[in-house]
Amino acid sequence: MTLRRFKALMLPLCAACLLLAGWMVYHSLTGLQMAGCGAGSACESVMGSRWAWVLGRVPVSLPAAAVYALLGICVLFLGGKSAESRSLDRLLWRLMPLLGGCIVGAALWFAWLQAGVLHAFCKYCSLLHLLGCIAAAIILFARDSAPKSGKARLLWFAAGLAAAALFAFVQARTLPDAVYDAGRAEAELPAFADGEVPVLSSTGRDAETLTLLFDFQCIHCRRLHRVLPEFLSLAEGRYGIRLCPVPLSSACNPYIPASGIDRFAGSCALTRYALAVWYACPEAYAEYWDWLLGAGDERAAVDPAEAQLRARALLGDGFEAALQDPRIESYLRKVEELFGRTSSSEKSGVPRLILGRRWLVAEADSAEALLALVEEQLRGS
Repeated sequence: MTLRRFKALMLPLCAACLLLAGWMVYHSLTGLQMAGCGAGSACESVMGSRWAWVLGRVPVSLPAAAVYALLGICVLFLGGKSAESRSLDRLLWRLMPLLGGCIVGAALWFAWLQAGVLHAFCKYCSLLHLLGCIAAAIILFARDSAPKSGKARLLWFAAGLAAAALFAFVQARTLPDAVYDAGRAEAELPAFADGEVPVLSSTGRDAETLTLLFDFQCIHCRRLHRVLPEFLSLAEGRYGIRLCPVPLSSACNPYIPASGIDRFAGSCALTRYALAVWYACPEAYAEYWDWLLGAGDERAAVDPAEAQLRARALLGDGFEAALQDPRIESYLRKVEELFGRTSSSEKSGVPRLILGRRWLVAEADSAEALLALVEEQLRGS
């Protein structure tokens, strides 16, 4: 590959990666949603998570933008004619494999995080990593345009991988608090009467009841659902939890903007089936709702057709009548209003905990972390 062709390939790649990373930095710092990253989307799950930040307050896309800017500068200044330029070329051919190793190492780290921790893939992050890995491969295998030092390039590339590993270590050690969003309503919020929704009760007489908004198809909701029993135990009678499913589908929730892909298209039906079982056969709701939420498996996918079959088996001939229960429509209008009044045009995620006029959208990995967030965010001044 000639130097001219190398630069012709690398400069557009660096520019595209820099623009994409810079766009992600802007959206991270302003809190605005990126196109196609609405409530419940995979990219919202990734970019709205704690793993989208390093050192507590720095978006991970910022160091990525710096790496791509530096790589673009290196490519731009390659190929001078003077003796000083040839000396500079040797330096740049050490720096570029180092940056390539950083890019590949970061791509591996974030791919693992998305697959193994978040169980969701951000399309913008994935595109950035793919373009970056292509650029790194071009650097690593550009033989004709580079000085004859293939072994040295591999060593610098390995150093870049080590730098990415150090970044991963620092990020893991400096994760910010697991708060995606929090706020306070100006006026009183809609409330639910006894028996309108299930309540996970505590034994305390003076317990405060938290309202939990969740979607049966939301992976973060399943993760939170798994720690609720331990949370109540740790709270020692201070809290109860009111379970309020709210569909995140624009097909039935007017506060969810319509988009080309509705990732929660089945939520409307699942919510209705869950409410039908609750109102018609409350003694069976716990097992049915737990199954809808994955029965402890946050990655479990629930088929609405199978959910209907299970509900029919529970309710028998009363299934159709239970679906027509007017309490279902009344509940849906109320919970959607509650969802809308604790959302903004930029952020509208779940699971959402509400106490009085305060609300909190939490990403809690443990009952201890959830309790700390509730104490700080919902009961704080």
